[in-house]
Parts: sequence; structure tokens; C-alpha cells
Amino acid sequence: MVEQTRKAKKLWPSLVWFALILLLSTALSVYWLNHQPRAARGPVEPKIALVTTLMPEPMAFVPHIQSFGPVIPAHSVELNARVEGIVLATGANYIEGGRVKRGEELIRLDPTDYQLRLQQAENDRVKAQFNLKLELGQQAVAKLDYKMLGDNLDELGTQLVLRKPHLEASKSALSAAEALLSQARINLQRTRISAPFDAVVTERNAQVGSRVTTASAGTPLARLVATDRFWIDVSLPVDKLRWLDIPDFNSAKGSSVKIYFDNGWGKDRYREGVIKRLKAAVEPESRMAKLIVEVEDPLALQPENRDWPKMMLNTLVRVEIQGKPLTNVVKLPENVVHEGDKLWLMNHQGTLDIAAIAPLWHERGQVFIDAEQLPAGAQVVANNLPAPVPGMRLRSDAQTLALEVEPAHVN
Repeated sequence: MVEQTRKAKKLWPSLVWFALILLLSTALSVYWLNHQPRAARGPVEPKIALVTTLMPEPMAFVPHIQSFGPVIPAHSVELNARVEGIVLATGANYIEGGRVKRGEELIRLDPTDYQLRLQQAENDRVKAQFNLKLELGQQAVAKLDYKMLGDNLDELGTQLVLRKPHLEASKSALSAAEALLSQARINLQRTRISAPFDAVVTERNAQVGSRVTTASAGTPLARLVATDRFWIDVSLPVDKLRWLDIPDFNSAKGSSVKIYFDNGWGKDRYREGVIKRLKAAVEPESRMAKLIVEVEDPLALQPENRDWPKMMLNTLVRVEIQGKPLTNVVKLPENVVHEGDKLWLMNHQGTLDIAAIAPLWHERGQVFIDAEQLPAGAQVVANNLPAPVPGMRLRSDAQTLALEVEPAHVN
């Protein structure tokens, strides 16, 4: 018992100190909780977005429409034999790529058979002429016989006595002989096959010594393409047609066109053409409209055009078509147009307006709108805003620069 009392006396001071420490810690905690430092409250300044603005000026602009199309012949023909025979000779330009003049001989067939037929036809005509003259002599004798027989003959007897059927037959035989003679001359001429117009040879199918028959009309002797002009078959969206001048569609004269063939001519060279016609039907798959662009002297054969690049059939070329001029429009970068038809504007009060627009034209990253769609003096916001709300306050780069320079100027 004494031992327990001694231990309790030794533990008592430790408990006292522990209680004092606990009490002091609690008091300090309460004090610091009730005396925390606090920031002084003031009015909240509204945040003003810094923006870059544009002030576009009204202008006139000529739009250009880009597209592609193959070069095709404007006029071509297949030469077929109209008489049979052996190919006796061919012209020097009767070769693929050869240029021929109108009337230039391309193929000559052996004319021997047709010369003989012409000679026979001439002989037959001479015989027919002789028979007619002989019959005319018989007519004089017949008239004497008719006078001797008197007027007692009927109409048929009268015609027979006067030999009228014989005269008609002689005249008919002469006409037939002359027709055969004309046909023989034509057939002889057809043994020489010539170019019907200035052209370039794109295909040949006859060689010296080969036999040509009219039954082989499905295989032409030659294919010719006229060299005075080529066409370009251009595909275009239907909604672009209203910006173009198209003959027999909306104008008497077609829009001008520049033709580029970068691989063959280089990037800076081009040919000029004009819209010729609008085809009657759209493409069945793409529903694109089809335009015909005409280019004169495509092979640069005229002396004044010698330095022009030469066009080649079936090449795919790029075309740039000049559209109808736009007046009183403003040009803006496409990235300032939001949702396709909205502009962010900073008004005179320095707040945001959202205006609906109707773009007239898009070209090379630019959009063109009617200047009347913008309020006078409006500034177009050029940069992006995270949460645009009409009426939010804005400040432009120009205003910020003025605020930064003004204090230094005052000093």
C-alpha cells in the first residue's frame, strides 16, 4: 500500500504538466481561429476582353472560278473510202500527228479500173448521142408519112407514125449515158482522198498495197481533227453559273477563261479562251453542270501566235473563269466568319454585337459580303473569343496601344 502511494506521488507532477500543456494548446488554437488575417473586400472589376479588329473598306472585285476539264476536238471527221481499190500511195503528212491543209491528198487508190470505166462511159454517151441524132432524122420521114396517111389515125397511131416513143427513148438513153459518165468521173475523183479542212491526223489505218473496200466503212482510213480551235469540257457546280456570262443562256458573249497546264507549260504560262456553250444536261453522277470553253488556234500555227504554248488533245487542264464583277463589297478572312453566316462586331460603345450576314463569294481563303450588311464604322473582331455574348465589353489592340503610350506622352 505504501508502495502504491509512493508511485502515485511520482505520477502526479507529470499529469499536471500534461494538463497545462493541453490547456495552453487549446487556448492558442482558439485564439488563432478567431484572429485569422482577412483580405479587404472591394468592388469586382469586370474583365474586358482584348481583341484584334478589322475595319474593311468597300471595294470592287472580279471573282474567278477554278475548275478542270479535258481538251477535246471542236470538229473532227472520219475519212472512209467511197470506192474500192488498192492503196497506190499516201501523202507525206499521212501520219499520226501530221498536219494537213484543206484539199491536201492523203491517200491515192489505183485508178486504172475507174479510168477504164470512164472511157467506157464516154463511148456509151457517144453512142447515145448518135442514136438520138439518127432518130431526129427519122422524125422528118415520119412527118411525110403522116401527111400521106391523112388525119384518119387515132392518137396512138399518130404517135407511132410520128415516132414519138422512139424519140423519147433516144433522149432517155442519152440522159442515162451522161449520168453514168458523171458517176464514172466522180468515182475516178474518189480514188484520191483529201483532207476536207485544215487538220491534224490522229489515226491512220491504210498502208501502201493494202486493199480498201467500202464494206470496211466501220474502220476509217483516217481520223482528222480540225486545228482552228479546240474545246475544253469543264465541270462546274450549278450554283456558280449565275456568276458567269454564257451565250444562249444569260448573255450574248461568253466570259473569258485562262487555261493552265502546269506540267506541260510551267506555272506562269497560260492560254486564253471563252465560254462557248452550256450543255443541256448535268452529269448524271456528280450533278455538275457542263461548260464548253473554246480556244482558237490551239496549236499556235498562226505566225502571230508562234510563242504561245501548244495544246494537246485529251490533256486535263486547269481553267480560271472570270466571273461577273462585284461592286461595293468588303473582303474578310474566312476565319472571322462564324457558323458560316455570323460576324462578331465591336460597336461604338465598345461592346460585342453578333451580326447575321449572307456571303456573296468565297475565294482563296477570303469571303466577300455586301458592304451594306455592315454598320457604318463597324469593327470586325478578328480573333477568337472563348464565350462570346452580345453586350460583353471589348477593347481593341489600337485602344490598348493608346493607353500605354498616353502616360509617357503626358510626362
